[in-house]
Amino acid sequence: MLKKLRVGAIFALVLILIGGMVGCSSSKHDYDIYIFNGKIENGDAFNKLAEIYEKEKGVKVKVFSLGTTEATDTLRSAMNSSEKPTIFSVGAGTVEEWKYSGYALDLKDASVPELKKLAESIPESMRLQTESGENYGIPYNIEGYGLIVNKKMIGDLFGLTDTTQFIEDFKKANYEEFKYMVIAVNDYIKENKVSNIMLNGHTYKLAPNKTELTSKLNGVFSVAGAEKWTYGDHFSNYPLNTVFSSLAAAQKATDSQIQNLKVPLEKSVQALDFETSYLAGPKSALTRGADFINSTTTGYDQAVQTFADGKALFIKQGNWVYNNIKKVNSDITSSLTMLPMKLPFTDLDIKVKGLTAEKFNESIPEFVPSYYVINKKVSSEEQKKAEEFLVWLNTSDTGKKFITDEFAFVPFNAGDDTKLENPLSNDLISYKKEENILSNAFNGAPNSWGQEAYGKILQEQYFTKAKWTKADYIKVANYSIEKWKELKAD
Repeated sequence: MLKKLRVGAIFALVLILIGGMVGCSSSKHDYDIYIFNGKIENGDAFNKLAEIYEKEKGVKVKVFSLGTTEATDTLRSAMNSSEKPTIFSVGAGTVEEWKYSGYALDLKDASVPELKKLAESIPESMRLQTESGENYGIPYNIEGYGLIVNKKMIGDLFGLTDTTQFIEDFKKANYEEFKYMVIAVNDYIKENKVSNIMLNGHTYKLAPNKTELTSKLNGVFSVAGAEKWTYGDHFSNYPLNTVFSSLAAAQKATDSQIQNLKVPLEKSVQALDFETSYLAGPKSALTRGADFINSTTTGYDQAVQTFADGKALFIKQGNWVYNNIKKVNSDITSSLTMLPMKLPFTDLDIKVKGLTAEKFNESIPEFVPSYYVINKKVSSEEQKKAEEFLVWLNTSDTGKKFITDEFAFVPFNAGDDTKLENPLSNDLISYKKEENILSNAFNGAPNSWGQEAYGKILQEQYFTKAKWTKADYIKVANYSIEKWKELKAD
């Protein structure tokens, strides 16, 4: 009898546990979509957007926003909870974890046709993928970088009331024309030497007299020598784009492809040698040496200040620098524009199909820092609602206005009618429309390669060295290639 009671008690307990489990599994969330947003900067705006979407569509959206430094570990924990994010943010180059763990939905398998169409409109070089043909995310926004210049400064330098033709000619100029212009402007700054330059077959003459604006110049380039990411990542990206068409291509680099980087890497060091020979500083012209890698002189903020104060003609930076410049000198922000960096590559150096040296020098790198990814492990109902939300966000008037005005982002699918306060962001839209864009291949290099290989040897051994030689170019290239192979093998 006691045995029967025990069996009956155990059976009852099992029923209670099963009932509890069924109750848990059938209980509803207090949301229809849960978005894990990895950009804390637009967290408040995202919450506001969620409220508008619920009123308009009757779909309750839960938003959790967290800064990128903490986001990955928190996201991993969330994926192991009972309330998994329906949509989560993934940084460029980090999709493999979510692909192989089965969380990331390939958008070619989406159930909403409008989302498939939206995904197909993403340029190949901007897609979230580990190999060609995949498409795991919808871009948050696009960023890009190049040579930033104040058009008013160009106008005063060359006595132009309208700089439109000059800007277009610069975009099409080759490396030799660019070099000659830099030398001529430097001689003008240092010696008041007036000369002619040629860009894209058109001649421009430096103004006979300096203005209040041009008198401030003490060098041609403001370079953040203390910040390895500005050249270790962003400048190394130029030679990488001669061999790899995308981040995914760089991630799967073969030994042969890595070896093909040798000449482009050498030439990129040659270009850096030239650029860092015409440096502007906060008080006077800079030369390579201890001051050039001192954060109090050439840190990020200091380099921006030097440019914004009119001490340098160019600064190689991205559209994100706009607000920093605005804080220093709001008078010049409306006349800023972004121009392509010029590199001494030839068609023989370039292995990417369809890319020429001419096209390369007319293009700027543009890329996606973060993507919206749909969780494949949530219910099909949640997935469908997530797909509909991403379509609405990127195609409705309300959604598009939030992206540009509230998030202050450059939409990847910006049209001719998209106009932003930031003129550098508007430039990104123009380059993309013209298909004059390079990829973020640097994000596909082995982790830390850009800053701790290419960037480190430059900063520690060469940015403090007055004269560089062809042997130095070769040394940096060989070191960078060997480090790539080592890191790849780890």
